[in-house]
Amino acid sequence: LDGKRRLVKLVKREAKIFEASQLKEAELRTHFQKLAHQEGLVFSKGVFDQLLIKSNFDFSEIQKNLAFLKAYKPDGQIQQTDIDQAIPKTLQDNIFDLTQYILQGKIDQACDLVRDLRLQGEDEIKLIAIMLGQFRLFTQVKILAQAGKNESAMVTQLSELLGRKINPYQVKFALRDSRPLTLSFLKEAMATLISTDYQIKQGKLDKAYLFDLALLKIASAKQRGV
Repeated sequence: LDGKRRLVKLVKREAKIFEASQLKEAELRTHFQKLAHQEGLVFSKGVFDQLLIKSNFDFSEIQKNLAFLKAYKPDGQIQQTDIDQAIPKTLQDNIFDLTQYILQGKIDQACDLVRDLRLQGEDEIKLIAIMLGQFRLFTQVKILAQAGKNESAMVTQLSELLGRKINPYQVKFALRDSRPLTLSFLKEAMATLISTDYQIKQGKLDKAYLFDLALLKIASAKQRGV
């Protein structure tokens, strides 16, 4: 509300104001740690953090996934394997897996996952956009790491660049996964995805063919050690 307007000032003076701002990460963590304890759930070391990451730090997603875990493990002892098996994979999770398959040269697994995503109705343009976002983040943290920035400074700088608060865990895992990758490879991978997106939108060739070809080009570049 525009606090300068007369009507808003009157409402604020006469009415009760209830703040409904988004919870900070520390508040979110504390709330759900208490809720998990009340529900009799005990997490192994580091597994609660994986739950938050898997839920994208979203309040409703965490609440839903806690319910999944409680139903899945009546004894309440939660391990990493329980997170992997009980909580449904998001599209972001699947694209992360797809990227890892490509980087590791596991082409058959990548093709199987792409086939599953297509059967689920996912469009190649959306898949490219998410993959491009991953490679862009890899590139950004690698450049910042080479400039001597620590994780905290990376989070601050990227949040300012993107105009939104970036999750520290995104930076932590992007930093880990980008270490074996070269900047030249990352630039080539992004250029391939951008070019493929353009060609698909031009409509000159089948988009499934173009997307599969892009994945093979990226895998080939990784194997060449670009």
